[in-house]
Amino acid sequence: MKDKTTEIFRDAPVSKAVISNVIPSIVSMIMVLIYNLADTFFIGQTKNAYMVAAVSVATPAFLLFMAVGMLFGIGGTSLISRTIGEGNAQKAKMLLLFAFGPDWSSVFFR
Repeated sequence: MKDKTTEIFRDAPVSKAVISNVIPSIVSMIMVLIYNLADTFFIGQTKNAYMVAAVSVATPAFLLFMAVGMLFGIGGTSLISRTIGEGNAQKAKMLLLFAFGPDWSSVFFR
């Protein structure tokens, strides 16, 4: 896993590296929107306009939280990949701990 990750960030063309970071974000956003549609559908079955309005009001707040998460996710991966490209694995590990939490450091750095 470590060799493949390092290879993508170091040797792959920029377009491939960008796509490998963008696709998971797009998929997660689509899944959140499908989940919201399902919530609205099932809550709409109750015929209670206040419940549907609550979902409609909460969705922008949820998308804002998701945008902040994507900021750390996408911005963090960009900064981490540039740091790995510089050959500074220790700094990349610290950035990974900041952006994603301590659970992910064991996946990429052993």
